[in-house]
Amino acid sequence: MDSLSVTTMTFGLRLLQELGVSCSLVFSPIIMLLAGNNHKNMRRKFHFADRQMTRLLENSKNGFMINQELNFINTSYTATWRYPYMNHHHHTMKFHTENQKLKHVNYVSANTKMSEELVSNGLGFRTAQDDVFTILKIPLFGRALRFVIFLPNPEFTLDESIKKLSSSRVQNFFNSLTVYNVHYKIPYFQMSSTIDPSKLLGLQTSKFHKFRFNWKRPSETYLYEENDGFNESFIKRPPDRTPFYFTANRPFFYAVFNETLPILMGVFTGTNCS
Repeated sequence: MDSLSVTTMTFGLRLLQELGVSCSLVFSPIIMLLAGNNHKNMRRKFHFADRQMTRLLENSKNGFMINQELNFINTSYTATWRYPYMNHHHHTMKFHTENQKLKHVNYVSANTKMSEELVSNGLGFRTAQDDVFTILKIPLFGRALRFVIFLPNPEFTLDESIKKLSSSRVQNFFNSLTVYNVHYKIPYFQMSSTIDPSKLLGLQTSKFHKFRFNWKRPSETYLYEENDGFNESFIKRPPDRTPFYFTANRPFFYAVFNETLPILMGVFTGTNCS
């Protein structure tokens, strides 16, 4: 990760810890940083240079629907998956919330036949694991865009795992991502949040951040793209056709990356913020 990605990721994680993870939420660390662009105290606090702000502004135009004044009105992002998933309109999956309540949520799952075809060509979904998280990288339409789910291992709560997440841990994941025949089950969700980051940013007045995030299937049959890599290690392993089961049945952290720059971040807990 370059210095801009590291700083943006660190800022986003600090904000997430400040907000808490008791309910589902989503935000763009890029747009929130741009909100404090004219406040020197904020820029000093997070060690942002002028050239970094310029790059953030350029990245904010990559898929965001924003108004010219960047006042957070109707800011949204839609992620289109590169490969189709299976919708389950008449079935639900069990989801365990942080307070041990059991919910039944709508979900999507892998097209297993397609997954086997993809993995045989060294393409498709990638995973990585360590002692805290198992992650799934979902390719999106758009150059270098990826939707990444960070699922805490069962022995960690979401709050505990977020405190252990850092830009260096994220980079280690990116370096070890490997193509697998992933059989996934993921809650289907669309997210909308309104956040006042003025305290963290050191702003004198409240400045609300309104953000909407949704994702959808591609409108056409899935396509192979030549550049399906994502900062992978130089050690290439032969594709493993053994099914890798990824079931997001408990609260998780997620982010959409442009290369290694997080353009949005959020958590899904199965519980909406009031």
